[in-house]
Amino acid sequence: MVLFIRRSFAMAVLILGGWWLSSPAMAQQQAATRVTLGSSSGTPGTSVVVPIYFTPVEGSEVGRLKMTIDFVSKNLKYSKLDPGIAAEMGKVDLNTEAKEGKNDQDLETTTLTVIASFLTPTPPDKGIPSGLLGYLTLKINDDARTANIKLNTTAEAAELKTNKSIDVQATSATVEVLAPGSEPLVTCFIFTH
Repeated sequence: MVLFIRRSFAMAVLILGGWWLSSPAMAQQQAATRVTLGSSSGTPGTSVVVPIYFTPVEGSEVGRLKMTIDFVSKNLKYSKLDPGIAAEMGKVDLNTEAKEGKNDQDLETTTLTVIASFLTPTPPDKGIPSGLLGYLTLKINDDARTANIKLNTTAEAAELKTNKSIDVQATSATVEVLAPGSEPLVTCFIFTH
């Protein structure tokens, strides 16, 4: 029951955070389309959820969005990507490809390529809607040590009708691996910004 309450609270925070990020006041303050990953924390052997928020510049219609997320994956493994409310409401298809490799320090890495687009043969009237685009679920290994794992994010986008490139500002996230037995800290995005 406690786990259900924690997850329900976390989901409410994610949805309210997406609403705030996609509000008209926030859209007027930005100069570029934005993709923001939310940070998360968990203990060894658990899964963490990383929200992906999307906020286009007011007046632009984005037809395709490509995100690349790189992270050291010795202690953190990609599990799945679930669509968020913005993807579901806008009938946006989310596709993910994961490639494993090693970086220049010989550490295991994972590169996720996430593509948000429309599968219809004719483009819709509206582009990808702002809000909570999706949720990345990542599994922390059972034997993971405490660490902060950065999810380095880059993104590119194209206009809906013309495929013209659009500037995108990507905000990376961190997954904090806590000591076993610790409780993840859940903060309210709205009250911390």
